[in-house]
Amino acid sequence: MIFFKYLFIFCLFSVVGWVLEFLFRSIVNKKIINPGFMTGCVVPLYGFGAVILNLICNLFANIQTEYKSLIIFILSVILLSILEYVTGYILLKFFNLRLWDYSKQKCNYKGFICLEFSIIWGFLSLIFYTFIFPNLNNFALNFVNSNIGLFSLGIFVGVFIIDLCVSINLVDKLTKYANDVKETIDVEKLKLEARLNVRKKKFLHAIYPYVSTNKYLKDKIKKR
Repeated sequence: MIFFKYLFIFCLFSVVGWVLEFLFRSIVNKKIINPGFMTGCVVPLYGFGAVILNLICNLFANIQTEYKSLIIFILSVILLSILEYVTGYILLKFFNLRLWDYSKQKCNYKGFICLEFSIIWGFLSLIFYTFIFPNLNNFALNFVNSNIGLFSLGIFVGVFIIDLCVSINLVDKLTKYANDVKETIDVEKLKLEARLNVRKKKFLHAIYPYVSTNKYLKDKIKKR
């Protein structure tokens, strides 16, 4: 059940991360923004981050030292920054896409990571360790050990895989377009442009980023 436990943690915090990103980006941009490249309410980067944090916390659970919180903070800053950098680098290097850009922030490295947000990840990690971790393992195990819980997890994963396939299809189109125009595509900027340009009466276009972005991208390609 260990695998299903971590799968549950990944799924749970992919949704939690989406909520945090949705609130933050929508407030900052003063427009409703569905963060990430997937259509559903998930940001997988947060799911992977939560799994890493849980492993770190498990590692130090039975170690008694007055510097435990500091060590967890430093490790979390380093590992989560590496995760963020690697993800951003792969998206830019192989797909010519940017899902986030810290270029305007001080102490940033190539726009992939910056000191300000790395420190924020560190403090969020301490919140995770203090308030969430103590009950997370038991909660996750109890959830996946129940038939209803395991069935629900299976449905979620199935929908996630479908969404991932659909989103990869859109990413493929975005990559081809980016290579064609020889420029890096800012995914969030494109989503905003798409929502503003699709017809308002088409409710689905205004709500789901795949529908609106896909239509907008097709129109741009036709114009070229």
